[in-house]
Amino acid sequence: MKKMALLTVPLALVFALAVMGCGKTPGTSTTSGPSAPANTIQMDATNFTAKTITVTANTPVHFDDTVAGGGYHIVCVADGTAYSATCLTSGDAPAELLGQGTTFQGGETKDITFTKPGTYNVVCTVHPGMQIIVTVQ
Repeated sequence: MKKMALLTVPLALVFALAVMGCGKTPGTSTTSGPSAPANTIQMDATNFTAKTITVTANTPVHFDDTVAGGGYHIVCVADGTAYSATCLTSGDAPAELLGQGTTFQGGETKDITFTKPGTYNVVCTVHPGMQIIVTVQ
């Protein structure tokens, strides 16, 4: 009887998590907290609070560096989907995210518009591993 209870509880938890993940709508981050509005990329002191986000082309994306006070970040688009601290100098990404990228001080917010559909590897060159994949539809 105890073995059955030990098996039932984890299965119920897995089922509940699977159900909660269903029904996400485009424009919402897939792993951020419930307080993140659509088309918002939140940052804390050393990381993005989500790993992926899907947004609509030509709709401003709100970069929010106010989570837990935010931090100092240099954000740009890098090549591929793996973390790289090397920013692209040309391509379909917004101009603000090419070359040297955009600098954020803790507490700042900025709106940046992705005009071309595609997948963009957005990274922070200051914090190794700080990365979010932005899919633009």
